[in-house]
Amino acid sequence: MSARRRISGEPEKKIKKGTLLRLISYVTRYKVRLVFISIGMMGSILVNVGSSLFLKIAIDNYITPMLMQDKNNVDFGPFKTAIFAFAGMLAIGVVSTLIFRLLMVKLSNGILRDIREQMYAKMQKLPLKYFDTNNAGDIMSRYTNDLDTLRQVISEALPQTVRGVITFTTIFISMMMLSINLFLVVLFMFFVMVLFAKWSGDRSLKSYRKTQSAIGGLNGYVEEMVLGAKEVKVYCYEERNIDAFGDKNSEWAKAVVKADTLSNIVFPFMNSLGNVLYVFIAFAGGAMALKGVTNFTLAGPTILTIGTITSFMTFTKTFSSLIGELSSQLPYLMQSLSGAERIFSLIDTKEEIDDGTYRLEKVGKNTWQWNNGEKTVPLVGNIVLEDVNFSYVENKPVLKHINVYADKGQKVALVGATGAGKTTITNLINRFYEIDNGTITYDGINVRDINKKDLRDSLAIVLQDVNLFSGTIMENIRYGKLTATDEECIAAAKLVYADSFIELLPDGYNTVIKGDSGGLSQGQKQLISIARAAVADPPCLILDEATSSIDTRTEKLVQKGMDSIMKGRTVFIIAHRLSTIRDADVIMVMRNGEIIERGNHESLLEKKGHYYELYTGIVEID
Repeated sequence: MSARRRISGEPEKKIKKGTLLRLISYVTRYKVRLVFISIGMMGSILVNVGSSLFLKIAIDNYITPMLMQDKNNVDFGPFKTAIFAFAGMLAIGVVSTLIFRLLMVKLSNGILRDIREQMYAKMQKLPLKYFDTNNAGDIMSRYTNDLDTLRQVISEALPQTVRGVITFTTIFISMMMLSINLFLVVLFMFFVMVLFAKWSGDRSLKSYRKTQSAIGGLNGYVEEMVLGAKEVKVYCYEERNIDAFGDKNSEWAKAVVKADTLSNIVFPFMNSLGNVLYVFIAFAGGAMALKGVTNFTLAGPTILTIGTITSFMTFTKTFSSLIGELSSQLPYLMQSLSGAERIFSLIDTKEEIDDGTYRLEKVGKNTWQWNNGEKTVPLVGNIVLEDVNFSYVENKPVLKHINVYADKGQKVALVGATGAGKTTITNLINRFYEIDNGTITYDGINVRDINKKDLRDSLAIVLQDVNLFSGTIMENIRYGKLTATDEECIAAAKLVYADSFIELLPDGYNTVIKGDSGGLSQGQKQLISIARAAVADPPCLILDEATSSIDTRTEKLVQKGMDSIMKGRTVFIIAHRLSTIRDADVIMVMRNGEIIERGNHESLLEKKGHYYELYTGIVEID
């Protein structure tokens, strides 16, 4: 499923709720830490609410009685005791808040570590199709931008929201304990604030979804242009590139402006309503007190005192500020949920199916066998495709009725124009994709019944596009066989004549290359790739344009090494240079997903068909 596509048939509210609950499930994994966080949070909340209630106690129980005493005989002792008790309570609040904050930092980082590891582990299990249909930059954006928004919400927005809701509930109860009369006034303003928060929240979610999608597309475009920097220069595409980037950047900027506008008006609006409410409570409370209106509370009717009004006004200020904070956190929560949806869409992507039971076992120096626990089959290297049909997109066939018979030690060459389906055949043998119908067997075993890892272990592939990884040249060669010794890696490099240029490098095999560059030519990188296949020592080989990036002189040297590698192995060769496949046992000529000719070099030339036209240059391979 596309990274940008919303789950069809599910309304936004359902996705939002499900995503939030799923996010909370990661939090609940840290139960012990969560208990201490809850204790710290509750301590901070109770002290905060208690501070407002202390004003009523201080005014009604201490200050007012002292004002009625003789000024020369005022006893400050009880009031001092209350002040010290209040100071102690504030100290507890400071410690509780510190514990809460410190543990939240550890909790949020732990959760992000878990999610990131789950994402990466899942990515290793995804089929090749996922990477073919999703932009690499957009995938990377989930590890960077989406996880960063998630970090903000877990460490800040979510705990503040939970703390706010609990504080909010506590304040509501405290207000009703002080004055139900004044609480009804607050309740009316509360509904006004909630309606505005809901209105802004719904629009924020849509805006932040567009923002996350736009930044993913922007990152994908930048990555494409960085990888294609040479082509940009060669074809003087700089100006168009700048314009195209500007369009995508503007699309992102518009989405951000709309989202941030909504988030930035929430707090000032809520704060203004809070100020209005504060003044109104002061006016209404004073009027009720002067007129002697009965004050109803949860404990029963009482007289409305100055301490009650002062304490209630403090609660009102805290209440309005709290609503503003919760409303301002809501957009960040919406943004993180939109990012979380993209993260979870990757985690929820259907994994590569692997129900094969046959495993590969090495029983001798160059001898392997298939074993499913009940039956063993010698690995000979006979690969057969019978009436295979395949399409990347439904109803758009790429391969039609393909029949291939490759016996042990045979070299099978596939030639044809770009898009004829040559590489697709080798992808199906590796089960990078599943066929629509027909069968593919390996030593008489349906490849569906062979464990994918073992199937691919038996097939080394040398691709046209080489990927080298950050590390030494020795490490890059060892990538073909992780248990290979240095001596084996060097022997493999010598076999394909890569040793001649590696020894000339400053640090030889310990020369460090970065990414896919390292100052090596395309031909040198291709030689390292071929050395990987050599050190893997597989029963079967697939050479997909393996020598296309090597000059003619180097090609002759490499061909000698390749001949040594191919001895006794089943080999599939895809080549544009027909001179490299003259000695192939079988050459299959493909056109539009079909095999139109097959035979060896001499027999195909005698037919004077399409292969003859390609070889003599009458028709060029495009």
